Amino acid sequence: MNPGAHGAGELTEEGQRVRYELATKAGHYYRFSCQGDTLPECQVRRLDPGTLEPLPPAATSDRTYVTWRAEVDETAIMDVSARINSQVQVGRYTFDFSETEDAEPNTVQDAISKEAPSDFTGVLNAADDVDVFRFSIPKGHILAVFCYTKSASSGPDTEIVRADGTVLNKYRYLHRYGESALSAENDTGEDLFLRVSSQVGGVDVGDYGCKATDDGVDDHPNAQPEATVVTVPSTTPVKFWPEGDVDVLAVDLVGGHTYQVNSDGFSFYPSTTVLDAQGTVLAKDIEDPDSLSLKAEFTVPSTARYFLSLRRLQGFGTYVYYFDKEFTYSISDVTP
Repeated sequence: MNPGAHGAGELTEEGQRVRYELATKAGHYYRFSCQGDTLPECQVRRLDPGTLEPLPPAATSDRTYVTWRAEVDETAIMDVSARINSQVQVGRYTFDFSETEDAEPNTVQDAISKEAPSDFTGVLNAADDVDVFRFSIPKGHILAVFCYTKSASSGPDTEIVRADGTVLNKYRYLHRYGESALSAENDTGEDLFLRVSSQVGGVDVGDYGCKATDDGVDDHPNAQPEATVVTVPSTTPVKFWPEGDVDVLAVDLVGGHTYQVNSDGFSFYPSTTVLDAQGTVLAKDIEDPDSLSLKAEFTVPSTARYFLSLRRLQGFGTYVYYFDKEFTYSISDVTP
């Protein structure tokens, strides 16, 4: 069967698979898909021509289509079957075999420019395909992007890089731990680039969508020299951009006094690390979320300016559906 072929098929018994042989050429991209007719749900699998074992990603997820790049001139083997969990296992379906193009560039030099905010789509045509998009946002602003699957069992991996290849942040779809997006601060004022790829190992490829936003400037600096100065007692709003943000507060404390910090986190919370002016860590991640309380106390050895370095950690609440990023953070003197 050559690219451009399409037609209909039928499954007449439970567990049946209909096999197709497809003519492919090295370096070309292809797509084979099926659509249900009287068979409500169909799935396709690409097989190894030598062993006839399923090839990823079709080996690991139910899909109505497969895209790939042929490594050599060969006859590709494709199976069509009913989805395993479908109640109806027999019926008619249609199929389509086509040659596709890699419409999204693979390098920063050729990257497609996108706006922030914007919604856009792309296709990972093969397990090693990479799509690159360019964003121009003001210096000091935060670019946040969330990419999601439109067809596969899981979304793509993403990273934000500079033009020289420096990686500012990575987002692993299966290991996000409640993070709602990938983000990075444009600290140089130059263009930032989003790289979209399949998960490590090339498990899932196919159609995806992305939502990009300009989250503005960071509410609090990430380092001691520019830290936001607060007083005792005080309550300060803190907001963490989606991935990797640190907020640093500066506060003048009295030696021998005990201070209490408290926040309103649940699924996530701002965890406190206390440092002195030299950057020495006096206490790290002092809150204990397992205690079902986000109050914590610490005592300072001498009168001086100290720094509270806050980062967003998982709390005691459900983190799968709730992505809290905004909190109120308080400090008070509780010396007896």
